[in-house]
Amino acid sequence: MATKSFDEMMVIDTPEAARNLEKAYYEALERGPMKFDGPSIDEILERGREFRRNNPNWFKEAAAKAKERAIARGEDISDITDE
Repeated sequence: MATKSFDEMMVIDTPEAARNLEKAYYEALERGPMKFDGPSIDEILERGREFRRNNPNWFKEAAAKAKERAIARGEDISDITDE
């Protein structure tokens, strides 16, 4: 559906539509590539690696807490293994 609407929007069938596309193109060229002010993807990945090194049991602990919450809510967790 999104592809269909995009394809419909990108029909350049009038001189005005062509001018608008040309204007948008040149504005984007002038603006340049998008810049992200946050940390780089490498920094984000390294933070995750460091967290896992410092918290080797984090997943087991999170799973145990989720299991406790499910039991407290009265959910049937009989098909969940302890592994």
